[in-house]
Amino acid sequence: MYTLQTENYRYGIDENGDVASLYHCATGREYIFAPGGLWKLIYAEGERVEIPVCSHGQAFAAGRETAADGTETLTLTYDSLQGDGRTLNVKLTLRFTALSDRLMVTARLESHDTAEIKEIQLTAASGIRSLSGNPGEDTLTWPKDLGFNAPNPAFSDLSTFAGFRKYERHDQFHTDMDGLYPGRLSMSWMDLYNEKESLYVGCHDGTQEIICMHAERDVRENVLRLGAVFYPFLKKGQSYESPELAYAPQTGGWHAGAKLYRAWMESCGGWKKPEQPEWVRQFKGWLRVILKQHHCELNWDYSDIPALYDETEAAGMDTLFLLGWEKGGFARMWPDYAVDERMGGEKKLREGIEYVHAKGGKVLMFLSYLLIDHQSEFYKSGKGRAATAKSIWGEEIPFSETYCGEGTYRKIGNPPMPMFWSCPHSDIWQEKMLESAKYCLDLGADGVLYDIGGAVYFCFDETHGHARPSLAYETKARNYRALHDYIRSRGEDKIILMEHNVDIFASSMDISQGMNTRPTPTRMPELYRYTFPECIMTNRECGEDEENYRTYANYSVLYGLRFDMTIHRCCSSLSAIPNYAAYLGKINALRAKYSDYLLTGRFLDDEGFTLTDPRFRAKSYRAENGDLAILLWNPQEEAGKTGVSFTGGVSGQVELPGNTLAILLQREGQLAIEQL
Repeated sequence: MYTLQTENYRYGIDENGDVASLYHCATGREYIFAPGGLWKLIYAEGERVEIPVCSHGQAFAAGRETAADGTETLTLTYDSLQGDGRTLNVKLTLRFTALSDRLMVTARLESHDTAEIKEIQLTAASGIRSLSGNPGEDTLTWPKDLGFNAPNPAFSDLSTFAGFRKYERHDQFHTDMDGLYPGRLSMSWMDLYNEKESLYVGCHDGTQEIICMHAERDVRENVLRLGAVFYPFLKKGQSYESPELAYAPQTGGWHAGAKLYRAWMESCGGWKKPEQPEWVRQFKGWLRVILKQHHCELNWDYSDIPALYDETEAAGMDTLFLLGWEKGGFARMWPDYAVDERMGGEKKLREGIEYVHAKGGKVLMFLSYLLIDHQSEFYKSGKGRAATAKSIWGEEIPFSETYCGEGTYRKIGNPPMPMFWSCPHSDIWQEKMLESAKYCLDLGADGVLYDIGGAVYFCFDETHGHARPSLAYETKARNYRALHDYIRSRGEDKIILMEHNVDIFASSMDISQGMNTRPTPTRMPELYRYTFPECIMTNRECGEDEENYRTYANYSVLYGLRFDMTIHRCCSSLSAIPNYAAYLGKINALRAKYSDYLLTGRFLDDEGFTLTDPRFRAKSYRAENGDLAILLWNPQEEAGKTGVSFTGGVSGQVELPGNTLAILLQREGQLAIEQL
């Protein structure tokens, strides 16, 4: 066996090229239950487009290097690969570098073969059934949106988290969790953990090429293979070097992995803490409304803006977010943004915005960062066609949705209205986004939100300048920064926002509009909130109507999410949900009173305190002066009591009615409690 050893772990590859050992020295645990596949390569030839080549049994030569500082590197070199019935003239070199606290793995490919190498799946942690020996104790974090968790992953159907139908994959062999980053995956790391130990798996890539985080469960052996997929799209005479994959066995739960990933993002990954204006730091939420609908019926016109804002203000919020403000209506004719005469024209729109400003409020306007309507003048001019992303089939990538009103003929008996994806690498598209932001700011808007900011596909249009399809998003973070800088140049209080949460893009965002934030057993918003607590995000899907409104509101405040009130698909105002609106007023007053903790404090998850009753939920926040507060929620319908102790500080008993929040503080050696 070929091994690497540090004071923290031992790693080994056997003679068959399989992962044979990942031993955690601090816990005395061997994580590899059965030797597992190290890599899988996918190539295309002729009509066959997904031919797999697996690592087991491939011939390789092993080498070892020792750096001046004593760091050891194990190298596996495959001079050729045995494909499906023939030898591939492809050289693969794997490098395993044993840093003291983590194993770093890279792959290099050199092709002299006519077959195109589409992808390589690297799973250097392979054959794991459990960390502790009891699979039921383990959970796998997954960074989709704000975070998910998969309990007992070696014995779970991972396809339920994957975003595609199980029927579409080889689920008789394995079920997978796959997600592209930067996209709906907000971060490029995951963590297999229990209460005492964890295994961090992270892709440390500063290029922002499109990668796929990959968790695979062998359904016959009930073992896991953890790693990432890279997409070289390699042709004859070309070479490719993958980003680094990091594997770090650690003690404690997933928080250690969050700190490791955050430290890497700050030092090498290009992440910088966003510097929001003070009004954004104090932002509690918005009312989001569609003025003109997709079918061009009006919910409101520009003259209704003052009344909409007054309702918002009464609920303790100071921001109105306008969608469907443009002539084409919502989700039509994008990116042709123009004021609508039918809704009152520019004069009435300006008057509405000025009314909000006179009351100390803010108005945000919607733009789509992604979509191009094939009927828009931008598309018909030829610019839109040049800016669209192209699929592997050479076609424009469609995005289709049809919002409907009282009718049925457009929605049921007709396909959705087609729009096309833009490519963020396109200079034409970046120019259009700058132009659109200028138009909104010239009207008096305080900021613009770029819709669908965290969606990703490969782009095969070679005219856009990306070297390969998986590099179509390499300039997106830089482009967002340019948009940020332009918007801020229009005023220090002008802001940029995006839909979705993606860490590398969030550096440029003042607010992100979250996705999938309703409480469910598998959602884990603390994953992103703890890793990047400076980012401000909303609680999408928690403000649609009055169903379970206290639960959604309490849950949102517990996690520091700001209110995204999208009543009845953004077609109603707060007057349609009077009970929720009244509760918002109370809960936003609590936030305002304790803003040093709940708005501008640092989210610490469950650090700094203990509870005696696990049925309660609590999160801690540290103010900038160092003081700690605990936000406690009794999510049960009935009243309950729990003991609470600040670490190294005061303790006491807290009794709360059902579905009620309280903030707990240490004051003069006593436990101070304010209940909502």
